[in-house]
Amino acid sequence: MIDLNNFLGMNIKFNPQEYKLIFDKDPAIREPAARTIDQMKEVLANSNISSPKELYFMYRDVYCLKDNDIIKEHRLRFDVTVIKPGMLGKEFMKTAGHYHPKSYPELYEIVYGEALCLQQRVDKEDVTKIKEVIVVRAKQGQKIICLPNFGHILINISDKPLITSNWVSSEFSSEYDLYKKARGAAYYAFADQGSIIWEKNKFFNEIPPINFLTPNDDIAEFDLKTRIPMYSLISDLRKLDFLNQPDKYKYDNAFKK
Repeated sequence: MIDLNNFLGMNIKFNPQEYKLIFDKDPAIREPAARTIDQMKEVLANSNISSPKELYFMYRDVYCLKDNDIIKEHRLRFDVTVIKPGMLGKEFMKTAGHYHPKSYPELYEIVYGEALCLQQRVDKEDVTKIKEVIVVRAKQGQKIICLPNFGHILINISDKPLITSNWVSSEFSSEYDLYKKARGAAYYAFADQGSIIWEKNKFFNEIPPINFLTPNDDIAEFDLKTRIPMYSLISDLRKLDFLNQPDKYKYDNAFKK
């Protein structure tokens, strides 16, 4: 059993044999929604693979009981996702990918493991054209801002489970259709003798080169610091105002080369 408190900011443990979170009486117990291989076939480079049966587990609306009202008041939601290690054919394990309506951003933290976050901005007039692609590599304790007007996927490139937490606005539902239509993101991440090969998705007519980035350790605009669990922002949720008011803020300091 792995204690996640130091990186999650709440009393939750992780069972790595079953890929399940173990809740104490507080925070509120949540049952996960599992993303299955059948649900993911539309976004895989190889749609013929049939295992593993379950790829990742989404615990939505996680909170300590005393915090429920204030989280709702600020129109926010806190989620935790557990992504298995392993391969999807030659692809690294990944999430399905989604966009947000009305430019809503999202804030992720790496609780356990290591992640790549592929973010892409599509041409609003022609969805076969990608205007920008960034890949953010993040380790335990680091935060990733998923930028306004970008879709994103998470990729588990290690041989360990990947656990992420995220703050997001509760005012919308994620949009998955474009990732399904395109059969995935702008690039597929393939394993090749210890390296990562990025192959362009042939659905798209135009794809720019990837801009590889890492998170800044101190994102002063939003009081985000590496290794300080972002659930601690519960003490002043005004700092997450950018999740509901994205146009009021700048995101230039979110990443570095």
